[in-house]
Amino acid sequence: MAISALAEGNSFDRYISEIRAVWGDGKDPNLPFKVKSLMEKMLASTSPDDPWMAQLISEGKPSRELYRAPDHGFIQMGHVHKQGHGNLPHDHGPCWVVYGSYSGLTEITLYRRTDDGKELGRATLEKKALQQLSPGVVYPYLPGDIHSTHAVEGPAMVFRFLSYDLEKIERYRYNMEQGTVSPV
Repeated sequence: MAISALAEGNSFDRYISEIRAVWGDGKDPNLPFKVKSLMEKMLASTSPDDPWMAQLISEGKPSRELYRAPDHGFIQMGHVHKQGHGNLPHDHGPCWVVYGSYSGLTEITLYRRTDDGKELGRATLEKKALQQLSPGVVYPYLPGDIHSTHAVEGPAMVFRFLSYDLEKIERYRYNMEQGTVSPV
């Protein structure tokens, strides 16, 4: 039996190849959960000494594009967040994302919009759930999910899979203190 080039690659290359193999037309509603499983597998099979992971850790960049599929549109990001790093509640519009933790502890708060959305620029939210992203834990977030992230223990190495380029879609950021919503 011949050894495939895929089996010779590193854990990240295998992960991307496996996503490409299940992607199809990108419209399968189970795709976020398939990517979740593949990301869990990649995180579990990657040593901090693997050259690609060691480079990410040593660079320590808050945000880095690791892979962009020119034919499918998905993007894999890598993030190293210092303890205390966080962001305002936001959504990813019509796209879905998958967050996975390699190290550290990141809390992801999910929100529910409590207003009717009729007043332009205004929004009120309430906290719906708090998820802990510890090493090896992966969560998908579906279109319209409003969430925020906070690195509780750092540095936190987080992988963020985007079903599409977020710079090309309409999405929103929410300010709970001011009760506002604005385009990102």
